[in-house]
Formats: sequence, C-alpha cells, structure tokens
Amino acid sequence: MSLTGNLSTMSLAEIFQWLNSGTKTGTLRLESKTGLVKDVYFDQGTINSASSSDPRELIGQYLLNCNKINEQQLVDALERQRRDHVLLGKILVQEGILKNKELSEILCTISEEIIYDLFLWKEGKFEFYDGKLPERELPNMNLDITHIVLEGARREDEWLQIKDVFPDEAVVIRPNVETIAEKLPIPAELAMLLKCIDGNRSILEITRIVRLTKFNVCRLLLDLHESGMIEVGDFEGQVFTLGNQSNDPVQKSFSEIEELLAKGDIDSAEHTLKKLALRMPESDSLIKLKRLVEDKKLETTAKRVINPNAVPALSMDVNKITRLNLSPEEGFIISRINGVFDVKSIIKISPFDEPLCLKIFKQFMDDGVISFK
Repeated sequence: MSLTGNLSTMSLAEIFQWLNSGTKTGTLRLESKTGLVKDVYFDQGTINSASSSDPRELIGQYLLNCNKINEQQLVDALERQRRDHVLLGKILVQEGILKNKELSEILCTISEEIIYDLFLWKEGKFEFYDGKLPERELPNMNLDITHIVLEGARREDEWLQIKDVFPDEAVVIRPNVETIAEKLPIPAELAMLLKCIDGNRSILEITRIVRLTKFNVCRLLLDLHESGMIEVGDFEGQVFTLGNQSNDPVQKSFSEIEELLAKGDIDSAEHTLKKLALRMPESDSLIKLKRLVEDKKLETTAKRVINPNAVPALSMDVNKITRLNLSPEEGFIISRINGVFDVKSIIKISPFDEPLCLKIFKQFMDDGVISFK
C-alpha cells in the first residue's frame, strides 16, 4: 500500500508511526515548496538513514565544518568517488582519514539532522515508495523512531519561539555594539556568528556563510537576541513589505512576476516588470523586484555558459581583486580559484547551492576577474 499526500494534512510524526507500525521497507521522499528534496530510508519499520539535496547537509560539508578533512582531501575523495563509484565515507576510511566508528557516528548525526529539519516543514509533498531503496549501499543506522519523533517535537516547539522573533529567512539582523562590548568575552560559536551580522545580511545569507543548518543558526541568533546583542532590522530600520490588499493592481503585478519567476518564465516576468515600472514611481520594492528578475536572468545564463569541467584562473591583478567589494559568497569562491580546481570541484566544496555558485562564476567572468582554461 502506497502513501502520498502533503505535510499540511498529515504530520511527519503520523507518517513515521504509520510506517513503523506497518514494518514498512522503502523510501519516503519529501519535497518542500522551494524544491528541496529529502529521502528517509526505512527497513522493516525502522529508519536506516536519510539523504538531502541541500548542500549544507551533505557529508562533505559536515566534515569540513568539523575540521575532519580539508578541502583538498574532499576534492580528491570526490574525484575518486566519481571514478570508482565508491561511497565517500568508505573512501575516507580507506585513505585513513576517518575510522569506521567515527564514520558511523558522523553518518548517524547527519541523518538525524536531516530528519529533524523535516519537523519544521509545515508544507511539502511526500510519497512513500514501498519496497524501493537506492541501488547504492546504505548505512544501517537503525534509528529509534520514538526518540526521533520526541526530539523533532521538541525542536518544533523551540522553532515556534524562534518564529516569534525571526518570521522567515529574509529577516535582516543588525548588531548592538554597545551591548556586545558589555558581554565580552562570549562563547566562540556566538562570536563566529556575530562576525557575519552587519545590518545588511539576511538570516539566509548568514546561514550560507557559517555552514550550519537553518535551525542551529536561528537558535544561536535567538540567544543573541535575548541577550540584547542583536536586533531585528537593518541600521536604517527599513522593512521591505508588500501591500496585502487583494484588489491592489500593483500588488497583483508583484505576485504575477514572482509566480512567473517561480515557473522559470523569465521573459514574461521581465515584460510584466517593464509595464509595472511605467505605472509606478521608482521605489525600494520595485528596485528589489528588478534585482530579483536580473538575478534569475543571470542564473539561467550561467547554467548555459559555464562549463562545469572548465578550470577557472584569475585574470585580474590580485591587488585589484582585494579592492573589490566582494560578498562573503564571492570571497569564498575567489579564494578557491587556484588554477587546479575545476568549476564542479569548487561547487562540491562550497556550502552554497549550485545556481548561486554558477552566478558568481558568470559575474566574475563578465567583470574580467577570471577566465577559463
């Protein structure tokens, strides 16, 4: 018997309990409204392991975050994985970088974190593929479903507290310098996070930089907020909002453009934007929408023109590069361009998703910062 539906009508705890009581074997696939896909693998009603399309939840990124491996070791291991079709963890054990017990503990932690994040999803399609598991070898974690559900519920309660302060990932955070000075010294993990908070970056941007899960970043941000060291908003205190009147023609145009972009119809979105610009004066909201359209255009072009096997090399003098106003994401990419790593290798060691990396490469190419060989 198959199981399919939406998390808005059936909770993850109910799904897990149904699969557990039915001693089901197969793959539970869940997809968020943003396109993020996670698979949870069951064997006779117990959870074996889980996987995710989020680059921050891949084993390579986890090992980099924990300083278990360096980027060169990861690139070499990924190349061997591509060539020999061997699991990354097994390669690292064979190379003597990890011990078997250490690998098992890491895989267990990663699977649990992937699953715990699912309890924060209020919407998302799910389908259970009865009897179907990947052909590749799967680690058998034998995770306790009762423990998973209880911990997931605890995190869900904590997430409600977070949402009261930070409604979504687009929220901008600013530091309260005077309070920070009074609190010094502070724990290292909070200090690391504070370095990324400048009154311009959103929670999503901060999450990409520090290479932690969204939940862990928000939990630390909540601690900082409760201690008075950070505040919600940029330094101007400006908050970007769209009107909520359903009969507002301008708001309808905004929504139409966003829907077209979500569908990938960039030409129609750009055409609608031009008509909108003729009807309303230049504003922060219109500028933001223009940037969104340009960003999508760049993403589409980048996928078409950037060869993943090409090796980028610096074309601009290093002294000039140091004077560029680079974002943290751009700084990360430029620091990995060494004339040896190809595009796909840099993407694999990056904590950012592939579209963002490709856009950065395309922008660097257009600005004459890099060339490809």
